Amino acid sequence: MVAHASAHTERSTPIVTSNALAAEQWEMYLSARAIADGERAWETPPLKPYAAWLDDLWLEHAGDRGPALSPNQSLALWRRVVAESAESGDLIGHTGAARWAAGAWGLLHRWQIDPAEERAQPQQVDYRAFLSWCRVYRAWLDGHGFVDRAEIEAALPPRVPAQGRLVLADLDETYPARATLLGALAARGMRLETLAVPAADAARHAARLADAADELRAAFTWAAQRLAASPRARIALVVPNAARRGHEIERLAADLPPEECWIEGRTLADEPSIGAAVEALALAGGHAAYATFGRWLRSPFFTGTGKERFARARLDTELRAELRSQLSFRTAYRAGLSELLATRAPDSARALAAALDAVGDIRRATPSRWGHVITRFLAELGWQPPSTRRALLAWQGTLDELARLTPIAGEISLDAALAELKRLLERSTGAPLPVRGVHVLARVDDVGPGYDAVWVTGFTDAAWPQPPQGNPLLPLALQRAHGMPYSTPRDAQERSAHALDRLVRRSRELVISWPARVYDYETEPSPAIRDWPVLAAHQIEALTAGRPLRTAARETLADRAPPLEATRLAGGTGALGRQARCPLRAFYQDRLGARQLEPLAFGVPARLRGIAVHRAAESLLAGEPTQAELAAKGGAVAPSVERALAKLFGRARPHLAALYELEVEQLQRTLAALLRAELTRAPFRVRAVEQRSSVAIGPLTLDVRIDRVDELADGTLAIVDYKTSERATSGEWFGPRLRDAQVPLYASQSAERVSAAVVARLTPAEARYFGFWPEATFPGRTAKGANPDTQAQLAVWRTQLEELAAELARGDARIFVDDYDDASGAYAPLTRVFEQLALTRGSAARW
Repeated sequence: MVAHASAHTERSTPIVTSNALAAEQWEMYLSARAIADGERAWETPPLKPYAAWLDDLWLEHAGDRGPALSPNQSLALWRRVVAESAESGDLIGHTGAARWAAGAWGLLHRWQIDPAEERAQPQQVDYRAFLSWCRVYRAWLDGHGFVDRAEIEAALPPRVPAQGRLVLADLDETYPARATLLGALAARGMRLETLAVPAADAARHAARLADAADELRAAFTWAAQRLAASPRARIALVVPNAARRGHEIERLAADLPPEECWIEGRTLADEPSIGAAVEALALAGGHAAYATFGRWLRSPFFTGTGKERFARARLDTELRAELRSQLSFRTAYRAGLSELLATRAPDSARALAAALDAVGDIRRATPSRWGHVITRFLAELGWQPPSTRRALLAWQGTLDELARLTPIAGEISLDAALAELKRLLERSTGAPLPVRGVHVLARVDDVGPGYDAVWVTGFTDAAWPQPPQGNPLLPLALQRAHGMPYSTPRDAQERSAHALDRLVRRSRELVISWPARVYDYETEPSPAIRDWPVLAAHQIEALTAGRPLRTAARETLADRAPPLEATRLAGGTGALGRQARCPLRAFYQDRLGARQLEPLAFGVPARLRGIAVHRAAESLLAGEPTQAELAAKGGAVAPSVERALAKLFGRARPHLAALYELEVEQLQRTLAALLRAELTRAPFRVRAVEQRSSVAIGPLTLDVRIDRVDELADGTLAIVDYKTSERATSGEWFGPRLRDAQVPLYASQSAERVSAAVVARLTPAEARYFGFWPEATFPGRTAKGANPDTQAQLAVWRTQLEELAAELARGDARIFVDDYDDASGAYAPLTRVFEQLALTRGSAARW
């Protein structure tokens, strides 16, 4: 029997829907009149997802058999069965196979097929493995007295006293077990009705967009326009694979009020404070990397004064520049990190020590005990839980779910408990649907009743009709023989046609779009919409070129950097080089103190290796030796290397012994190569090593440290700069803007006569010289861009340096369109380089 929703008035009659999302949508649909009339409270019928309805029936009539396993308990048991199976070693992980097994088990029971009666053919290797897993799963259930959720439908009919009335809404999918249950209830007197929505005369349109990004942008613009015209409207946007496009959707959704946009697929793990908690919990395990500790240091979700938090974040920036960041957290903690933290952030150090003590030496425990340990660990660490009641209750519910795994998992390690916790957090946040606004859904089947307008994206011929997608553990012949969903192209086509027909019948306005291009190939629209009227080009242009109507017009403010008041910069000569490459980055880095976090690397990073080379060379050249004295310095190579690396590795050396030995070998070869190259030069003596001085240039006074100054045979000076990159040359000295200012500044401002400016490229293979010098002074050829007249070249540098200093002092903060690399990367959020490029190139509407 079919009942229209508008005629349904019996508030006590349960309405059973396909899932929780459908239950919310039907609730809003049935409450439409009360919402429109502005009522503050009203009564609605009890709406329940089909699975919850079955659970209620089972709890009421199961007798002494107890509740059925929850989906999470069932999946945990399947993971255990798969992990302990003979096939475990041949699998890449167990989670995927466990999900397939749970799905296959459910399909067999829905189609009333007993796995114990099934036999695999010799060639059906996967099916044979699955059937063996089923026997273990069945034995575990029987041995522990548990009931699997998939078995409830078959067990319920003789237990339920059928009477009264039941209404089914959007419960279109039928299969033998459900049909048997509902048929038995109807045969015993229960009145079954199907709730229907009056057919709507939908205005249908198809739309062709350039690509998926334009398609999504047009859909959000269209939704915003509908909301602007009708603020009480409810709009559905269907975005397949919405979870993978989450950041793109979030950016577009930012143009809408937060309370008017709901996005399917948001999980508890996406809650920032919960994500921070899970990250910090890894510190209690034995395998946390330094990066995990560093993120805790920078996290704002743990208590502490502003000063304490700043000290923690500052400590992370410093530790990233040390080799201790190569160690695991536990090893680094024992190698002086605990003492350092106590000195720099004492409150945080005490909190971390108390949290680690809460875990103590527990190696294995039940999930319920781990739940208590997790709660205490976070409390000791000063974790600030989610501010919203919904998220807080969901977090507590997740810990309760973890505890329910105890009879399934038994005693497990902390790492295993955290893995289970992360899986549980991947479930939906359960955020309620807003009564009005935009609902971003992942499937056409998710569109319930009551939407004023619907836009469906991604409708290419490859995506719709949906392709067959049977369960990989069940033989395809078995699935086809029993008519299981999506087991044949015909079944997939019929199900897709039914879903689209339902969408058309219940939509007042419907737009279905497809991208003309996906990656690097052209697409065609789904044959299901080829005869639909297509939106005209000017209509598409209005959607893709404009911003949503709720967005304020772009306003441009001239916010120029103020002139520099001081005459000294902490950035030294590096500030001039940055000014030459990207003035805006120079402003942020050298005037505002913005610094990129040191990237964590494996092995000794290039910056630290360069520091070691400089220290070792400084030690080797101590005493200002002559060229002849350098020839006898071979025995000093090893001690120089030892001193440089001892300081670099510090207390991490015992834990990085293999890395230390490799660096010793490499650095010794580098210094030996330097000594060999020095003996091929014309006679000289070392005048200074790592010399520091202050130099006035234009309106600024800069601190300079030059790697080395040599005195040549004619009494003139050679300024030498060490570089350890294999691509290093002196090329950045001879362009229109002086991108490397250290040597040019020292050379052009020297009180003594300078005749050579040199880059010494130091690698384990060889040492080479680049720059300019008097003929035959250094081996090799001088740079092509250098002026043969040394004094003329120094004058050019002097002029360039004065211009850069003047730019920096007056607040010049440009970005060069053809050379914007320095403004991108970690500095892009400050420089807004890509937005500025979009404005420059006339594509600002895309931002």
